[in-house]
Amino acid sequence: MAKKEKFWCMVLLLFLLLPLSCEKAEFLDEQELARVNDRIITLEEFNQEMEQLPQFLKPLMVSEEGRKEFLQNLIDRELLLQKGRRKGLDKDKKVLAKLDKFKKGLIVEALLEDLFKGKDEVSDEEVESYYREKKEKFMEGERVRVRHIIVKTLPEAEEIKKRLKSGEDFVKLAKKYSISPSRAKGGDLGYIERGKAGKEFEKAAFSLKRRGEISSIVKTSFGYHIIRLEDRKKPKQRTFSEAKEEIRRFLREKKREGILTAYLKELREEAQVVINETLLTTEEGNK
Repeated sequence: MAKKEKFWCMVLLLFLLLPLSCEKAEFLDEQELARVNDRIITLEEFNQEMEQLPQFLKPLMVSEEGRKEFLQNLIDRELLLQKGRRKGLDKDKKVLAKLDKFKKGLIVEALLEDLFKGKDEVSDEEVESYYREKKEKFMEGERVRVRHIIVKTLPEAEEIKKRLKSGEDFVKLAKKYSISPSRAKGGDLGYIERGKAGKEFEKAAFSLKRRGEISSIVKTSFGYHIIRLEDRKKPKQRTFSEAKEEIRRFLREKKREGILTAYLKELREEAQVVINETLLTTEEGNK
């Protein structure tokens, strides 16, 4: 009898809930993607939010699952925003100051974008000309690829050195004992160019001749290192193809600097700017 009563209670509850569910579904018009209390998230807004995502995240929005998860993120953000407003945080002085600063930044960014439009393009001829004139800038020095194990004390380093001599694996020991972030990659530091590392470390790394050769213990300000040579590359001239995009970015920034400098000069000439130099040099002005 108890089971039968429970069954009919569940049926009754289902019938009570169905009208509510239907009402909610009908309440959303064609463009209303979701409602969070009184706040409507439209399909257009959702698409705009997706467009503003970093390029590497956009492929995740291709799947239905990815879009549903992104919508849940927007809903969560809206819930937090609404709660913040109910607590009066939208009127908090610190929040308003940050909003004002952000707003100023957006205005300046929009102005500069308009200022540079069509004026900062760099032609292929300009890029090629720069490469020919500054070819020596794109000469890569001698490089070595190394792994290292770094520990805090000399006794620790001596013990690891002893274990390496007995045939233990360098990568495993690096992952277990090294205090460097490179421990996750078995101590791999990638390629180091001569003149780009600390003096003591560089001297030891570049003195290694054969792949797999291990250095003696090297002391630096960071600790005690043991270094293993993985590969060596001779000095190399970077080709135009390898350097052209770097050159293009550099020349574009130089053009923008020139455009902005000239524009600011015009603005200063048109404006009335008065500076109270006294306040810059007194204690009162520094408070």
